[in-house]
Amino acid sequence: MKKVNLIVLFTLLLGCTAYLAYSSQNAEVETLPALSAPKDLPDFTLNDISGKVNSIHQLAQGKPTLFIYFSSTCHLCQEELGKISERIDEFKDYNLIFTTVQPKEEMIGFVEELGIKDKSFVHFLLDADMNVASYYQIRSVPSIFCYNSRKQLMAEYVGITKIDLLLENLGRGK
Repeated sequence: MKKVNLIVLFTLLLGCTAYLAYSSQNAEVETLPALSAPKDLPDFTLNDISGKVNSIHQLAQGKPTLFIYFSSTCHLCQEELGKISERIDEFKDYNLIFTTVQPKEEMIGFVEELGIKDKSFVHFLLDADMNVASYYQIRSVPSIFCYNSRKQLMAEYVGITKIDLLLENLGRGK
């Protein structure tokens, strides 16, 4: 009788474990609340990775702009920027502004690895004084903001975002 009870108990335990594993794989990922970013693209002046001073508004040049605040040490940022770099030619009609608080020395290798720094529509800016991070109240990276050609916010995301969704929003911003 003890053997039967042990077998039943073991079977129930194994079944519960399998069910929990299955349901955790199919659970929806909780989305973070919207950042409630400023409605207009801010016009900060920041250095790029080569040391040149740039105005965010001048870089946007009247085109839809994807503004991403990131960290090269963040695995989510690495994945997001990696996916963008794989499809970089689809972004050629837009401006991409990648901004980070990290020092230039930490950024050089990461940017080189992406292989997109020489594209005329791609810009890497350094937020050394954290002015942009404070302005946007960045709490998590990557923080992604889609602006239309009039520099007005159209969409904002935190975390990994589908590239097709970003392209769709930018396309609507012409």
